[in-house]
Amino acid sequence: MTIKVRTPEAVSIPVQEPSRPSWIRPTGVATVAINGYPMAYVERGEGETVVLVHGSLSDYRYWMPQLSPPLPGFRLVALSLRHFYPEPWNGKGADFSIDVHAEDVAAFIERLGAGPVHVVAWSRGGSVALGAAKSRPDLIRKMVLMEPVISCLLPKSSTPDPSVARLNAVAAYYEKGDLEGGLRYFVDDLNGLGAWERRTDEQRQIARDNAWTLVRQVTDTDAVTSNDLRKMRMPVLRVGGEKGPQFLALTMDAAEKYFPLVNRATISNAGHRMNIDNPDEFNRALVAFLSEA
Repeated sequence: MTIKVRTPEAVSIPVQEPSRPSWIRPTGVATVAINGYPMAYVERGEGETVVLVHGSLSDYRYWMPQLSPPLPGFRLVALSLRHFYPEPWNGKGADFSIDVHAEDVAAFIERLGAGPVHVVAWSRGGSVALGAAKSRPDLIRKMVLMEPVISCLLPKSSTPDPSVARLNAVAAYYEKGDLEGGLRYFVDDLNGLGAWERRTDEQRQIARDNAWTLVRQVTDTDAVTSNDLRKMRMPVLRVGGEKGPQFLALTMDAAEKYFPLVNRATISNAGHRMNIDNPDEFNRALVAFLSEA
């Protein structure tokens, strides 16, 4: 099968200044000026446009099981959010939040000029995608939320938020200069002991490349409320991994009563990274949902 890869010279997004990054742009990666930031992305395939929004400790490379080869019948556009790889970032600056990322995603979709698109978002990216949908519902045709992190849907508890405690623990490692230890702690605490070592060298490097974006998430706040979710009218598919974290499964359960048009799929033999753990089953579920009239 021949894979058509749109290079920076052949992309359909009109690139405008200031889009030229100060950092090295990997081969095959394009950038476009979005709200004054050079947003990196890759584009593959042809057909209905699908924008892929990554989550924590990841970037456009997270979607390689869907990009190589691209899902048939779809134009896949995988972006890297502000301050994620390929930008080398040290965690400094005030322009890192779900609200900022949501504004960037909405502006990016508008620049595509493809009309309403499908949006597929994983983990923290789910909250980002919902923020974009809140401000610009006209830009989104269907949405796929993969174990999204949506704080307003979590059960209320008198105990401290485990996500905040987890990120604070990671920050303590970083303060000692131990980035690797912080990443290992985060991945193992979320996915089970030994999860970091079970990742491939490439997957661990992707996390290292985005290490500082992780600790900045301790100040994340939802871009949407439960009332905002009730107003959304696009069809939504909730996708979870059979072995995914329990608190995200509870979020998926809670989401059902807020979206008017909602479906659910559970990917077998998969954890939180269900599109990587079992890409064949995930891809089938994704194509089936996006292909529905």
